[in-house]
Amino acid sequence: MTSDHFAAAELARLCAAKGVRHAVISPGSRSAPLVIAFNRHPDITCLQVIDERSAAFFALGMAQELHAPVALICTSGSAVLNYGPAIAEAFYQRVPLLVITADRPEEWVDQGEGQAIRQQGVLALHMKRSVQLPRLTSDELARWHCGRLINEAIDATLLPVPGPVHVNVPFAEPLYGQIDEGQAGSLSNLIAPVMTEPFILPDHAHWLIGQVSACKKVMVLAGQGRWSDGLKAQLKRLASLPQVTVHTEATSNLDDPGFITCIDRAIEGVHAANENDLKPDLLITFGGAVVSKRIKTLLRKWRPLQHWNVDAGQRHYDTYQSLTHDIAVSPEIFFAQVMNGAQASESIYGDAWRMVDERTRGLHNRLVSEAPFCDLTVFNTLIDRIPGDSDVHVANSTPARYVQLFDRVRGLRWFSNRGTSGIDGCTSTAVGAAHATGRITTLITGDTAFCYDSNAFWNNHLSPLLKVIVIDNGGGNIFRYIDGPDKDGELLPWFEAPHTRSIEKLVKSFELPYYHANDQASLEAGLDKLYAQHERPAVLHITTDALTSPKVLRNYFIQLRTT
Repeated sequence: MTSDHFAAAELARLCAAKGVRHAVISPGSRSAPLVIAFNRHPDITCLQVIDERSAAFFALGMAQELHAPVALICTSGSAVLNYGPAIAEAFYQRVPLLVITADRPEEWVDQGEGQAIRQQGVLALHMKRSVQLPRLTSDELARWHCGRLINEAIDATLLPVPGPVHVNVPFAEPLYGQIDEGQAGSLSNLIAPVMTEPFILPDHAHWLIGQVSACKKVMVLAGQGRWSDGLKAQLKRLASLPQVTVHTEATSNLDDPGFITCIDRAIEGVHAANENDLKPDLLITFGGAVVSKRIKTLLRKWRPLQHWNVDAGQRHYDTYQSLTHDIAVSPEIFFAQVMNGAQASESIYGDAWRMVDERTRGLHNRLVSEAPFCDLTVFNTLIDRIPGDSDVHVANSTPARYVQLFDRVRGLRWFSNRGTSGIDGCTSTAVGAAHATGRITTLITGDTAFCYDSNAFWNNHLSPLLKVIVIDNGGGNIFRYIDGPDKDGELLPWFEAPHTRSIEKLVKSFELPYYHANDQASLEAGLDKLYAQHERPAVLHITTDALTSPKVLRNYFIQLRTT
């Protein structure tokens, strides 16, 4: 059985045929045909998440892990607008989401009908594609049109690069009718995409190889992403050339002893005496967002003579205001095709960066060992104690920055909502990811972000392998570190926004195991309890002093810079 609304039935059928295996659904009435069609389909698993904003981030976390489109279904009206934050994140992070929204008939828009808003294309600015399915599908031409639009929409979630796609579906009443699938009438063709991969033309590849081989100072900077072993091997070979330095972050998921993996830490070793030796002549960038504001500021100041950005989907991506070459292939193709031919030049550039990195690493270890219990020492312990070969989600904004200061080992995979860098769905994303993978998944979040997204636990799909670490430094503690907000005591509460809520009571209201730490001994004991076996996600609540942590961090960077 399926819905007697052709558009709903075809959506479910074609989604299943194209490999969409999960649908995250929020309750509603106008979406009844979609619920019936998807829930009745044997090849699609439907998950209910009541809060649409949380549901969208839940689906985002699933799609990140599955590398496949996840359908997201809601009713008409303001429910659709709640998808906005997660859609923007998926757009900039290139996560495939198929957003299916039920709608009233278009004739009722602006006519005083309940839940009838201007819904067609309402999220278009952050969608790869937005389509409106026809309401009337009584003739063969309309059905062909409907099926073609559905084919296009599903394929657009992955090609040419992944991202969110919106399918708006108007339904007239009655909504709850069902028919046997064999009675659905003429069905649409399944239009199968043929996967292709562009490459660099030989003459251009030869020129690029020559540039890298001749240049004395080449910096490769990797943004957010999860990359193949082949790409990492190419980067390791490239980093072995004396003229090359490779810089990565936690969310680049490219850690290697041959790379500079703590950019913010290493940059503090740049000063007037060595700046010219460390400034690149050629900058090669790829991947998503870069967390480090320091590297962005420095590269915008330096303005390398050449900047190549490698990206199959984003044109003229000029983060560092120095773009000279826009290379429209995937990083895997670029480094395999071009960098494999690069030869060594007479240079000390790689060694210069390694010397700076080694010096700041030694200072880092001393400063952390001398610091009192604070956010910095907490992260030092967490990096050491999180189980190897597991997933780590870091919330915005201080967690995403602190993890960049520590060497990363043991095969951890790092995730963060750095597409838009908002705090609004960090927990829901981790909850969805943990459900999809069945792996130990640790979320490191702040107290404000945790409270903001507490509805993440308002569903029945919570993995017991999810471990949540809440670092409670009094709410929005980053504003005590950023220059400006902390200088005005009257305005600081508007930025810092202390929440005054009880984390313990909030956690226990969802019947989750709760542990607390407020010093090094209780932190270590709390981590042992957190990673013990539980039947539901467990939460470790760590309280640090609101004044001590920013003071220690400021001094940390001063010491790296001046010692």
